[in-house]
Amino acid sequence: MFWKRQVPIAIVFITGILTLFGWFVDSPRFESFVNDDATQWYDIIASFAIILGALNLLKLQFLKIVKQKKDWQYSILAVVGFFFAITAGFFWKGANYIHINNVTANVSTVAPVIAEMEQKTIEQVLPLLEGADTYDVGHIFIIKGSAKKYFDELTASGVNAEMKEKSWGEHLLEEGTVFNWLFKYLFTPMSATMFALLAFFVASASYRAFRIRNFEATLLLLSGIIIMLGRVPLGSSISAWFIAYIIVLSAGMGANIIWKNRMTTFAVVTGGILLVTILGWVSGWPVDKPGFLYLPVLQEWIYTVPNIAGARAIMIGIALGMIGTSLRIILGIEKSFMGE
Repeated sequence: MFWKRQVPIAIVFITGILTLFGWFVDSPRFESFVNDDATQWYDIIASFAIILGALNLLKLQFLKIVKQKKDWQYSILAVVGFFFAITAGFFWKGANYIHINNVTANVSTVAPVIAEMEQKTIEQVLPLLEGADTYDVGHIFIIKGSAKKYFDELTASGVNAEMKEKSWGEHLLEEGTVFNWLFKYLFTPMSATMFALLAFFVASASYRAFRIRNFEATLLLLSGIIIMLGRVPLGSSISAWFIAYIIVLSAGMGANIIWKNRMTTFAVVTGGILLVTILGWVSGWPVDKPGFLYLPVLQEWIYTVPNIAGARAIMIGIALGMIGTSLRIILGIEKSFMGE
């Protein structure tokens, strides 16, 4: 029990206190620990966590396939994709390129071949070859056999060409490698598809949230309509006076709900319409005046005032929650990280 309870709590307590003091004590040692050592420790622990997570993922997917649970066919795709990514990252680089020697003496014969490989014009390639005794072709070949045609053409032109391969780690960032192909043609399109689906989820959630059930839901609905209209070109074409008339009608509905008197409702609506009409006629009916009723201005105000105020309140709440949780963990009160 000592190694399972007291030791983890002691490690968390010491590390937490040192990290906490690093932000308040002006000491190079504390600063180095917080900025360098603690960050490196986190990266090391996260690396082991990634390995454990990957192994757990494989275990769950294999069990799902063996027991043929619901949608087990998708687990096959998950396992195949996992091993394909591991292979592309650690075993099969697919980063072959042609290294050319004696370029200077054979520029005229080499330039057309290089231009074809790099999909450039000869005029673009010639400046790169001038004064260069060696040249690394920018085109990457996943399989060495796919470079045989160009390799033979270069050899026939009189230069000494050889196939080389990018070093480990470098192949992850190189354009045209297997890993790059995996990200460019599989991961990126699928990620874009997932983000595109989020738009439909947001629309569905908005439909459920914007139902007028109470005062708060009504405010949410009105704010959403104003922001959506104010952000599109149609919103700038809607006159502020039209919004004023809508407000007058809304005030009439509110008066009817509160007083339940027809004469009062009629007086509010009639008086409001006359007031808006007189003010609009006197001012010449400008589209963007009064400014506080113009949708682009109104939506910008919602973004910069109530939205920022709410965001700051949320951030303050998050900060207080983080402080409370951190203190509970440092003091050993919170033990969920130990599985308790």
